[in-house]
Amino acid sequence: MADNKMDAFSDANEYQLNFLEAEKLHIFRAGDALRMTIRDDRTCLRVIPMVAFPFTMRNRYISLRDLDGNELGIIRDPKQLDRQSRALLSDELHKRYFLPRILKINSLQEKMSIIEWDTETDRGPKVFITRQLHTCLKETKTGYLITDIENNRFEIHQRNELDSRSLALLSRYI
Repeated sequence: MADNKMDAFSDANEYQLNFLEAEKLHIFRAGDALRMTIRDDRTCLRVIPMVAFPFTMRNRYISLRDLDGNELGIIRDPKQLDRQSRALLSDELHKRYFLPRILKINSLQEKMSIIEWDTETDRGPKVFITRQLHTCLKETKTGYLITDIENNRFEIHQRNELDSRSLALLSRYI
């Protein structure tokens, strides 16, 4: 049994990261498919971008995968891509990682171990419900990620961007 565990770890050690050179990449759209050409190598007819570290480095280390989930390679820094490729990649990631940013908290009302949030977000007004904050709030370097009872996520990107009333409401629960 110990040998099987060791075999699993040795397989993981054989995995090689494939970093893609941004200057050789061209990302484009054909219909609804996002495609990628690696100059002097190949064209991939459908790629799915995924952020390797969505909570800590959402603008770096973008994994490009095929439809079966196999990794084609990793873009270290999308800022190094040409403008069109960068824009298409950004649009696709924005769709995949929809995360409304809370700009203002109008009210927080606790009712029987749940909290009703009345907020203003970058996508408009939103009312949602969470359980107690210690179970649905994750602190980030500069703000918070909040998950409601339907598993929708919201972000307070920078604590210091909230107005004083919003901060006062939030501080009652954290």
